[in-house]
Amino acid sequence: MMIYTKSAKGLTRTPFSEAVVFSADVVWLDILNLTPVEEKRVEAFLQLNIPSREEMHEIELSNRLYQENNAVYMTAALLTNVDTGTPETHSITFILKADCLITLRYSEPSSFRVFGARAEKYLPTEQSGKVLFAGLVESIIERIADILERSGKNIDAMTNKIFRQKITVQKEKVNYQEILEKIGYDGDLISKTTESLLTLHRMVGYVLQSPVAGMQGEARILLDTLARDIIALTEHASFLSNKISFLLDATLGMINIEQNNIIKMFSVAAVVFLPPTLIASVYGMNFEQMPELKWQFGYPFAVILMGLSALLPYLYAKKRKWL
Repeated sequence: MMIYTKSAKGLTRTPFSEAVVFSADVVWLDILNLTPVEEKRVEAFLQLNIPSREEMHEIELSNRLYQENNAVYMTAALLTNVDTGTPETHSITFILKADCLITLRYSEPSSFRVFGARAEKYLPTEQSGKVLFAGLVESIIERIADILERSGKNIDAMTNKIFRQKITVQKEKVNYQEILEKIGYDGDLISKTTESLLTLHRMVGYVLQSPVAGMQGEARILLDTLARDIIALTEHASFLSNKISFLLDATLGMINIEQNNIIKMFSVAAVVFLPPTLIASVYGMNFEQMPELKWQFGYPFAVILMGLSALLPYLYAKKRKWL
């Protein structure tokens, strides 16, 4: 747990220890992996109930926003592990009581790390739990915007690879399995991002309307702006999700076309080699009364006839652009 207290030069960050004494200057308690000792100390200091990890996950989506003991409890699903290739959503609880912000989490979103460093530079006029809450939400939304921007670039790159390949002497072979894996990853990431945006939108709307939270001044102006940003990002995520669906359908269609081309090549090859096979079978029958059997030009005649019977279907297929 990190304890942020007011100071003249910016917020002071102090790691929790049993020797730490909570004071009225505490404006943010960032609790990571809550321990029983921390739980007792925080509950005694703020006179409120801290939900356990099980309670955070078991709580219904419609009941993640509530008020209790003059405090506002808000739980949102935030993205984690995006850079590791295994994105997940974890529930994180925000508690606002008086002028103190408490964040309770069991994961480490990068937005918390970035905002923690930024918060230490806050001026004395900005050192309040409400302003910190608005700033933290802003940092989370900035991170989501970066994720969506990166996903959009990945989708454009895959689109170019499938539909707009450069014509070279030897056409590059497209690895459709790799593309499908990337589509699956980006689709899952955008889905989780949309879920996170929806919970954030509900949370911001709730805290703006809550009389207990009492959002005013700079914090309220910032949250109003962030509410509009969340709506815009949700629409952008929906647009990217539609592009992912189109790209998936297009990729499956290209795979089907490629498979059809392979089958078509085998079909044309069968047609090309069928007449020579028939001729060779006929002259392979060693009947005594075959006219060409003792003919001096019988062998060249059969070879030329087989070649012509293979060439004519091939030329016909090329003319019809089957090959």
